[in-house]
Amino acid sequence: MTEDRTAEVAGRLGVDVRVLAVLVAAPWRAADGHDTGPVAEPAGERGTVYVGVPSPAELRELDLPADGLRHFGLTPADLRRGGWTDADLRSAGLLPPGATPDPVAWFVAGEPPQLMLGFAPAGPVLLARPEPRWDGRLPVLDPADAVEVPVLPGCDDPDGDAGLAVRQVRDGLLRRARRRLTHCVICLRPVHRAATTHGACHGCAGTWLGFVF
Repeated sequence: MTEDRTAEVAGRLGVDVRVLAVLVAAPWRAADGHDTGPVAEPAGERGTVYVGVPSPAELRELDLPADGLRHFGLTPADLRRGGWTDADLRSAGLLPPGATPDPVAWFVAGEPPQLMLGFAPAGPVLLARPEPRWDGRLPVLDPADAVEVPVLPGCDDPDGDAGLAVRQVRDGLLRRARRRLTHCVICLRPVHRAATTHGACHGCAGTWLGFVF
């Protein structure tokens, strides 16, 4: 049985587990093919910022760091030359020059999977619908139609404005996900169309039709 990670997801979001269940779904588990290790800000000392370069705090006050950079005409490389450390850049939601994006930690809910929730090292929480595929001989769930939901962390009222906004995104993704479901022609359980062989789920295709996955 896949490990229940609902309490961990609620802790990352800073919401009560009961609120999480009503807002989006429960239980949550790790999405197949994705690393869900803790997302932490890289350690590092704050840099010295020189004249003409905004400090990390000044950039965060602009609310949208990327807009702030365009306003100042500065790139992440310019900021680093001006005294920013890589930790400064990541804390502002910016990728240090030469760095590759850290993977999003994806969790999934539903049986079959119908909703994904992703935590990026920097940036808003994401909701998406899962799209299954085979990576070699292993099943992987890819996020599709991902939507940023910055109001989800810390939300404590499912019926408030923030809660209603989250549920509106959730419902739209669920409608799209469920349009892609069918029933296995053998066991009759619901299954994603992309996870069938001759109309059978992979479990039944292996057991009754002789397919090897």
